Amino acid sequence: MPDRVLEGRAALVTGAGIRVGRAIALALAEAGADVAVHYFSSEAPARETCDRIRALGRRTVPVRADLSDAEACAASVSAAVEAFGRLDLLVHSAATFHRASVADTTPAIWDSAMAVSARAGFFLARAAAPHLKVREGRIVLISDFLAVRPAAAYVAHGASKAAVEGLVRGLAVELAPEISVNGVSPGTVLVPEGTTPDEAARWARAVPARRNGEPEDVARAVVFLCAGPSYITGQILRVDGGKTLL
Repeated sequence: MPDRVLEGRAALVTGAGIRVGRAIALALAEAGADVAVHYFSSEAPARETCDRIRALGRRTVPVRADLSDAEACAASVSAAVEAFGRLDLLVHSAATFHRASVADTTPAIWDSAMAVSARAGFFLARAAAPHLKVREGRIVLISDFLAVRPAAAYVAHGASKAAVEGLVRGLAVELAPEISVNGVSPGTVLVPEGTTPDEAARWARAVPARRNGEPEDVARAVVFLCAGPSYITGQILRVDGGKTLL
């Protein structure tokens, strides 16, 4: 894809201070977009992300919000529009990732997973839709391979991401034809802290691509969906090295 394919566009990326969200924010900026960097508790990394975006010659603004609050979702969208005068792209990457067995999954863990992933995705999209419609904008929601390949101790997280994939399809129908809505579902990118090299290598051997992913793999997929054909909508792009084929 040519450089700066998103020149003149404005984006809001949630969870953009760290990990995959940061990679997405930087990739959009490298492609020419101005980027509002949402964070909740990772203020210092978010401001570092903003510094890196400015170094690329793009405008940016940090946006702190607790996305479990629907009003905070709307305020995040308003902050991005106020900063840039427009909004063309919404990428929802923020999520919680609690490890808990069924017996140990409390109402708070369940509600947190659902609120930050699916509920926030809906209310961000609802707030952004009027702005995106006039720009023929794009929405990209980040899912997870656990949405379709559940694992023990991650029932709440997997269910929340399955809800995100349902949300992609529902929003794609409701917001058409002006807005295209798609999802990106990563496989193993950024192995969890405490993973041994042997464990990481075993996971890599278990997928057809024979490697674990990088945040940049996900970020490039997001740029494609933001800049590629608007005729692609309601789809989940699985960036997982073939993990979900097995």
